[in-house]
Amino acid sequence: MSEEPKTAPSPNPNPNRNRRRRRKARPSTEAGGEPAGQVQTAAQPTKHEPARGEARANKANPEGRQRQQRARGNNQRGGKRNPRNTNPEVVPPVTAPPNRGRTKRPLAEPRIGVGCVVLRGDEVLLVRERGRWSLPKGGLEVGEMVQVGARRETYEETGLIVELRDLAFIVEFQAETWGHHLQFFYVGREVGGVLEPRDPDRDVQEAKFVPIRQLREYLRFRPRLVSLETWLRDRRPRHFVFDLEKEPAMLRKRRRVDPGRIAARKQASSEDGAHDHDDELEDEQP
Repeated sequence: MSEEPKTAPSPNPNPNRNRRRRRKARPSTEAGGEPAGQVQTAAQPTKHEPARGEARANKANPEGRQRQQRARGNNQRGGKRNPRNTNPEVVPPVTAPPNRGRTKRPLAEPRIGVGCVVLRGDEVLLVRERGRWSLPKGGLEVGEMVQVGARRETYEETGLIVELRDLAFIVEFQAETWGHHLQFFYVGREVGGVLEPRDPDRDVQEAKFVPIRQLREYLRFRPRLVSLETWLRDRRPRHFVFDLEKEPAMLRKRRRVDPGRIAARKQASSEDGAHDHDDELEDEQP
């Protein structure tokens, strides 16, 4: 059996072909010079290099340099302002009441009064006590509740049995001659009894209903009159405070105009210089 003759390998007609294959085997690069298959990292921000003139200004003004650094930090955060640099709204602190020291004043002991406002149509119930008109009221007894005392005083001074409803108003006044008074008046609805005073002290001479439009002809004590008129207008409870050392306590008495009396008073005044003092204020017990 004859063997085939071995032939020598033919020379490479293109010697650069293998070099091209080696180059293809190498990892290719993408645009920008980065090898394919590798994760591109974000470009690191370059540190701001201040200009020569800016560096001199920063050395001369360190506060301006700090402001510029804060502005750059805000820009890098997307324009959001750093909450640490915000100035909160200045709220004044709540101060404590003045301290009187270790010495304490005695507690106030106002005289508590209770009464009722009883309406019958366009009329209001009044009583004449010691010659002067007022609402039915009196002092609160020891151990007595306020509403119980109001019903008791109304029955004793008017003879009417009333049912209490809402609080009408509170009158508080103070004067050097009378002291400190605190009076509670409730709205009372008439449910029984006879209109006749039953005062055990016999200080009340008369009780009757008077028209509301004529209140100023009966009531002269200003704190009580102003409180009652305000409640009749608004019909809501309020607390009235009067300092009778700084404001008048009484209203001037109203009188009907009598032409003959006016002429006689003018004649008497012209003859002997006398003056009529009927309109002057008188002292009244609250």
